[in-house]
Amino acid sequence: MMMKQFIKFDVELRNDDRLNNDSRLAYAYLYDRMQSSIKHREFFDQKVNAYYVIYTVEEMIKDLGVSRNTVINVYKKLAELGYVIKKKVFNGATRFFLPHFHDDSADSKPSKVASGNSNHINSKHNTDKTAVTAGVNINHQNKTVNISEFDLMQNVVDGLKAKAAFEPDLINTLVKYSENAHCLYQYAQLIFKTKKASLKRALKHGYIEARKALYFETNCHMQDNLAKTMRNLIIQTKTNHKIHNKTAYIAQALYKFFDAAVLDYHDRMNMNVVKDFKIPIM
Repeated sequence: MMMKQFIKFDVELRNDDRLNNDSRLAYAYLYDRMQSSIKHREFFDQKVNAYYVIYTVEEMIKDLGVSRNTVINVYKKLAELGYVIKKKVFNGATRFFLPHFHDDSADSKPSKVASGNSNHINSKHNTDKTAVTAGVNINHQNKTVNISEFDLMQNVVDGLKAKAAFEPDLINTLVKYSENAHCLYQYAQLIFKTKKASLKRALKHGYIEARKALYFETNCHMQDNLAKTMRNLIIQTKTNHKIHNKTAYIAQALYKFFDAAVLDYHDRMNMNVVKDFKIPIM
């Protein structure tokens, strides 16, 4: 006779009207798997300083018994509401961090980190109750470490400073209007993607100085204006309820912003050429 398997279901999820039953059940599966992830060091992200879950779309399709689009929308909804933070990995599966996860076993006894086979990560196991905290409680080398939403946002900020050359004014603007680390990451991604597309389009049309025009390091004028532009766009999308696709609205405005930045940079470079021009003495 086969034994029944159970997963935790947070009663608080039932009170969140923004979630449908598929989203609630999907989060329960993610939460359940995290109980296994925290016992395995290979599921600890050194950069984020937190454990994560791998739950592919295909797995969730099978577990929920729904379509691919439904699962994709469920993951998107959970991320938008801050229940999960997604981190895409090059040539790897997407990692899910759970800001509200709490390791119940840590309250009674330390959990040991397993070094052996981790295949059982993908299996379901019996659990009892769910506790929700403001951060993520993980067990690392027999010490309970709290990973808060602030810590996760700080990790994104550090990356924007070191790798993207974002100035403090731009970073502060994005942080101020971001509900969580995922939201902050999404705003930054919009900037990266639209800037890259604008650069490609400008080079195609013969603007040879486009790279310098769109590099933050070589065009100091752009970041100041970008911070103001992002602030205005975010406020508009949060207050104007007629804007249904907020991402598309911001992206379209950023395309125009970066295109204008290229033209402005070229105009200034041409003006410098005119100023430096001297009539040769015969």
